[in-house]
Amino acid sequence: MKKSVIALVVVAAAAGGFYFANQKAEEAIKEQIVLANQSYIELAAKGEMPLIALSYKDVSANVLTSSYSIQDLAVSIGDFGNVATVSEITATGIKPKQLADKGEMTLTGLKAAPAALQMLPPNLSAFVQSLEIHGDYSYAYKNDGSLQFSQATHINDEFSLSYNFSLANMQQFWQYAKDVTAMPTEQQQALTTSEDYPEQMLKQLITGALSNGEIVLANNGFLQRLAKISAESGQGADFETMQGMALIGVSSAEQVPAAIKENLIKFINNPEKLALSFSFAEPLKFSSVENGDLKDKVNSPEDFIQFANLNLTAN
Repeated sequence: MKKSVIALVVVAAAAGGFYFANQKAEEAIKEQIVLANQSYIELAAKGEMPLIALSYKDVSANVLTSSYSIQDLAVSIGDFGNVATVSEITATGIKPKQLADKGEMTLTGLKAAPAALQMLPPNLSAFVQSLEIHGDYSYAYKNDGSLQFSQATHINDEFSLSYNFSLANMQQFWQYAKDVTAMPTEQQQALTTSEDYPEQMLKQLITGALSNGEIVLANNGFLQRLAKISAESGQGADFETMQGMALIGVSSAEQVPAAIKENLIKFINNPEKLALSFSFAEPLKFSSVENGDLKDKVNSPEDFIQFANLNLTAN
């Protein structure tokens, strides 16, 4: 009997501890949104950007799984009011005051709000209202200094764009990112909004290199529908005309290698799927691109295709 009572007390204490930890985590997320809104106010006061404000319906956290979510996020701009809404943003791998070596984020139901569509023609407004965007993003850092990024963005079931990249020699960049994440909130905010921050980030990033990657575009009638709406609104040519212009442009491009040109023409004639992949025999150092050393290895499109083991396929 005593053992049962002790077990119940332990379980209750653990549950209470998790509940308290989750509450603190939720408060931390809410604090970050408050700080973001404050920074937007400051930037707007300086005339550097319109006044943006974030609001939400609810925030939840689970410290056991390191997962956090924001429900019904709304983005407003100045006097326009809400211009976009997101049903839910879920993140996994977030840790307070430290950068996890692996993380994922899912964005569900991004849509334009009516206020953002007031200036559009009725048919274009209806088209934009019909669009709903979903996104999946992930990263993973490994002890060997490699860093993988993956992203997949979908517009309804009509269009998707995805990529994955593998970077090498990212130890210095990752340590810098961890140091920034570990800073007190006020210090971190001051740094990331300073004029020197992009230069500091670039200085760390340039020590890395690009290993391999893939970019995939899939179209299921979206490009055709977009062209039709644009033509009806007087904003562009119809799809057939755009196809013809693209075919002429690609066919007459003397610098485009035949293998690449053939697949581009195939996609233009029947735009379903286009995939570009590359894999460097040795990781391409970003410093080589910046200082011009790459020019010694690549003198033509054919050289680059061979250097990057580049491959383009259609449908």
